Amino acid sequence: LCDTYATTMALVCAISGEVPEEAVISPVSGSIFERRLIEKHLIDNDSDPINGESLTKDQLIAVNTDKVVRPRAPTATSIPALIKTFQDEWDSLMLEQFKMREHVQKVRQELSHALYQHDAACRVIARLTRERDQARQALTTLQPSAAPETTSDAMEVDGANTAETAQTEDDGMTADIIAKLAKTSKALSKNRKKRVKPDGLATPEQIGALAEKSSEKGLHSASSPGITAISMGDINGNLVLTGGVDKKAHLYDLAAEKQVSALSGHRKKISDVLLHSNCTTAITASYDKTVCIWNAQEGTKLNTLKTHSAEVTGLSMHPTGDYFISSSDDRHWGFADIESGTTLAYCTDAAVKSQLSCCQFHPDGLIFGTGTQDSVVHIWNVKEQSILQSFEGHEGKITSMSFSENGYYLATASEDATVRLWDLRKLSNFHTLKFDTGFDVQSVAFDHSGAYLAVGGNTVEVYNTKGWDKLKTLDDFSGAVTGLQFGNDAKRLVTSSMDRSLKVFGL
Repeated sequence: LCDTYATTMALVCAISGEVPEEAVISPVSGSIFERRLIEKHLIDNDSDPINGESLTKDQLIAVNTDKVVRPRAPTATSIPALIKTFQDEWDSLMLEQFKMREHVQKVRQELSHALYQHDAACRVIARLTRERDQARQALTTLQPSAAPETTSDAMEVDGANTAETAQTEDDGMTADIIAKLAKTSKALSKNRKKRVKPDGLATPEQIGALAEKSSEKGLHSASSPGITAISMGDINGNLVLTGGVDKKAHLYDLAAEKQVSALSGHRKKISDVLLHSNCTTAITASYDKTVCIWNAQEGTKLNTLKTHSAEVTGLSMHPTGDYFISSSDDRHWGFADIESGTTLAYCTDAAVKSQLSCCQFHPDGLIFGTGTQDSVVHIWNVKEQSILQSFEGHEGKITSMSFSENGYYLATASEDATVRLWDLRKLSNFHTLKFDTGFDVQSVAFDHSGAYLAVGGNTVEVYNTKGWDKLKTLDDFSGAVTGLQFGNDAKRLVTSSMDRSLKVFGL
């Protein structure tokens, strides 16, 4: 019996230093442990506490020993000793409770601070979100109050002429004109929201059935071949204005298939043309740095604007029909009054690093787009005369642009053989039409409903804007297609080309 007791007493737990109630041996270190203690240790560490080597619960070896009855501690053999023990335990509990209260208070303070920071962050996020939405709203619904302040002074052109950024009162952009633009924009935007798809709109099958109905090649000189631009003041009418490399513009009647008048007076090739909706007033831009306003029916010049100091590259009519913008290689755009023939604003921005190659008014008239030689598209605010947004992504000169009639989308064509579609609400490029290398993209146009998009290059490609499926290819051209104009309900498409042809495609 004494030998057995001696053997039992020799088993001491390596963790607690006491005789274990249920002894186990670690095969890794050969140490003896109390089972419940070593198992608790292994839950967190997976290693032997003596040598640190890997150890699992299944590796423990149980030791068969007689049940040990532990003697009562010497300090707990009398009532005073027990009272002392209880008092010590109470004191320890109170101290622990005090520390716990301190910890809880600290955690509450940290939580309060974290909640305050979270609330402040939410307020900042809400403010930034609101400002972002206001900026988007300003672009999509044309609220000019969201426009950024202009960040630059005038830019020097050709090292000689300094074009001053136009100010609202100094250059003729009076409060009355701005109010007129805003009123027109509000009315057009309101009416646009009520628009429904026209009942007579051409179906995709009808677009696929478009065929050439007429072709005219005798309008412009054969010695300087090429029609550079076309414009139809009334898409339901039959009058079309063409501009050519031969420095002339012609008003042509599609129904009668005859020339109405010839507009002569430019000294270099014409880059763009506009025919007013009254089909009487015409505007032409030229590489001779001038813009001319004409009575197209009579073929007489009314005014000549010498606003720009370099080639004029583009024109666009404001929805009021009273104003137009022009773009130029001098990196400026001009805003002019048609009736008086005066320039009301002549502007640029420090962000414009290259020549302006084209321009186009938004359907509501308070913003417009310009393309540049260095492949950037800028969206401008007419009232503030500053850039609202710049789009990058093209890798070549911007050759043409067109806004959809609903005002949400912008199509831009480039010499990189692509047409990019931009969402003006999300300020992003949501689709890209890619063509073969060598496809000379010179023109792009939405139809009046926004259901179809035509792209002019070596051929004319017509797409359905729902899904961007190609519906038709028109390929009877020997030069780049420079102008596209859909007729009413997209049942007619008028094209111009550098092969001197003015073609009409219909059903």
